[in-house]
Amino acid sequence: MNRLWCVVCALIITVGGATGALAGSPGYNPYTGTNWAGFYVGIQGGYGWGDTQHSAGGVSTPTRDIQGGGFGVTWGTNWQSGNWVYGTESDFSFTDIDGSIAPGCVPGSCFTEIRNLSTSRLRAGYAIDSNKLLYITGGLAYGTVRAGIHGSASEDERTRFGWTLGGGLEWALSPRWSLKADYLHVDLGDRRNYYSAGGATDVDVNADILRVGLNYNLGPNFWRDVLGMR
Repeated sequence: MNRLWCVVCALIITVGGATGALAGSPGYNPYTGTNWAGFYVGIQGGYGWGDTQHSAGGVSTPTRDIQGGGFGVTWGTNWQSGNWVYGTESDFSFTDIDGSIAPGCVPGSCFTEIRNLSTSRLRAGYAIDSNKLLYITGGLAYGTVRAGIHGSASEDERTRFGWTLGGGLEWALSPRWSLKADYLHVDLGDRRNYYSAGGATDVDVNADILRVGLNYNLGPNFWRDVLGMR
């Protein structure tokens, strides 16, 4: 719980500091009447924590924590009707969310690592004030999970599929630029990941992720211009 509060405080400080720096810059004019519609791209990064468990031959290890950071890219499209904003969003991150389990594995300790993580989600939000978007989001999660036993040949890397659900808040800094902070719960399920002395070994893994990101909106006519439509 202490770790969670530290991450939340760090996100608030980061977003607040960036917004404050922009507001204090020479010639800054507050932007009002945000139009969220359009295709956007961005970068994002944050911190994740969760738990993992290995099971083989009807025997399961204790559940242990995993934790670590990640950084990647985001892209999506918004449609807006009044204050309501709907869209799709996807992202890809290189991650290092990992942890070990000891005792419980033979001949050594087990490990689980989420090496990269992607999501493809629907997003629905409501524009509040003049430049803030509060939203919920959910959809598909998939990533590369490496798991096994330290110091042995019993390890493997698998692409895992699951689900994600979360929400966040996005601030428009200008007609094109926006800053966001969001939370995602990611569950990659309990599935076969490697073979050990106990046989086929299932690995259960999930994580909670807090992130900040910076997006650039390419405009509501981006795809029309790209495709040469009039």
